[in-house]
Amino acid sequence: MKLPFKLILLTLTISLFNCTPEKAKMLEIDGTVLDPDIKSILLVKPNQDLRFDSILEIPVINGRFNYEAKLEYPEAVTLMLGKAKQNGGGSFMPLFLENDAIKLTINKEEEFKNNTVEGGLFNSAYQSYKKNMEAKFFDELLPIQDSLNALWKSGEYHSKEMKVIMDQLKEEENQDELIVLYQAMDDLREKGLDKSAKGQELSDQRAAIHEKVKAFQQSYIEANPNLVSYHFLLDDLRFQKETIDIEMAEKNYELLAQANPDHPYNEIVLNMINAIKNIKIGKPFKDFSAPDLKGNMITLSNQINGKIALLDLWATWCGPCISKTRTMLPLYEEYKDKGFTILGVAGEFKNTNRLIKFLEKEKWPWLNLVELDRENAIWQKYGVDGGGGGIFLIDEQGTILAKDPTAEEVKEVLENRLGNKDVI
Repeated sequence: MKLPFKLILLTLTISLFNCTPEKAKMLEIDGTVLDPDIKSILLVKPNQDLRFDSILEIPVINGRFNYEAKLEYPEAVTLMLGKAKQNGGGSFMPLFLENDAIKLTINKEEEFKNNTVEGGLFNSAYQSYKKNMEAKFFDELLPIQDSLNALWKSGEYHSKEMKVIMDQLKEEENQDELIVLYQAMDDLREKGLDKSAKGQELSDQRAAIHEKVKAFQQSYIEANPNLVSYHFLLDDLRFQKETIDIEMAEKNYELLAQANPDHPYNEIVLNMINAIKNIKIGKPFKDFSAPDLKGNMITLSNQINGKIALLDLWATWCGPCISKTRTMLPLYEEYKDKGFTILGVAGEFKNTNRLIKFLEKEKWPWLNLVELDRENAIWQKYGVDGGGGGIFLIDEQGTILAKDPTAEEVKEVLENRLGNKDVI
C-alpha cells in the first residue's frame, strides 16, 4: 500500500524533530535599571544573612544586568540593590526564579514599588495574588498606615516612658548599659506600654486588617501549594515567630511538602517549625554536635548532663551578644565548682581566624564550639536564625528554664538551686 506523500513528509518531519536535542530550559534574567547609581543587584535566599553570607551579586553594566543558571528547583529570593550589603538593608522585592526567561525593570530605591517583572509562572501567580490582595484591603489599610507614619514623624507614636529610653539609647555608648536599656524596652513592649494611646489605637486597627490579610493568604496557600505559598510560609516563620499560629504553620508545611516532596525548603521549614514549637521554657533542649577549634566533634548533652548550663549562641560580630556574655563571667567563676557550666557556640563565616584572636584576648574559661557557615543549622534549630544568637538556661534534667536571661536572673536561679551546694 502506498502512503500519501503528505503523510510521509509529516512523519519525516516529526521524526527529525524528535531526534533533535531539545535545548535545556534555563533561568535567564534580563534586567534594566533606571537609576545610573545602581551598580549591582543582589538575590538573597531565604536562609541567607545579608551581612555575612556569599550573596549572589549581579553587576549592572550600562544600565543592564543579566544572569543565567540551570536550576534544580524553583526558588524564592529577595531582590535588593548592591549597596544594601554596606547599608545593612534597604528596599526589597520578592522574586521567583525558575527555568524560564524573566525580564526585570528596576527603579531607584525610593520607587521600588514601581519595579516590573515579566516571565515565570510563579512571578505571574504572585503578581495576581498581590493585585487581588491590594484591591481587597489597601483602601482600608492605607489611611491607617498614613496616620501611623504621621504620628511617628511627629514623635507622638511612642509612650513617654518609651521615648525616655529611646533618648537614652542615642547617648549611651557602653554596651553593658545598652543591654539594660534594650531589656527595658522589651519589658514595656511585653506590658503593652510602649505606645501612646493614639499609637496603640491605630496599631490595633492595622492589626485587625492584617488578620484579614492573613486569612486571605491562608486561603491562597490551601488552594495553591506552590512556591509562592512557600514564600509566604517562610516569611511568617522568620518574621512572625512570636505570634504565628504554629498549628496552622504545620498544616501548611505538610500540604506544601506533599506537593513539593523533594524541595530543599522542606528541611528549612521543618527546622524552623520545630524551633518555635520546642525551644520554649519548660521544654527539653535540642541536642546537637559541633566542632571545637581543634576539629573535635563535641555533643552538647555530653557536656552539660547533670548540670545547670548556660548555652550561649553568639558571634564575634555581635556586639550585644559579647556584652551579655561578659556579664556571665562572674557567675561562672562563682558556681563552676557547684554544678554550673557554660557552653558557647560561635556562629562564624568562612573561617575561624577572628574567633581565635577574640578568644585569645578575652580568655573565656569555658568550652566554645564553632558553627561555621551554618553547617549544623544550630541557629535555625534554636529559632535565632537571622540574628547574632541567643542564650538558653538549662537545668540538670535538660529542661529549658529561661531564654535570653539577664545575669541577675541567672544568679537568682543559681542561688536557689546551688547556693548551699558543696563544691564538687
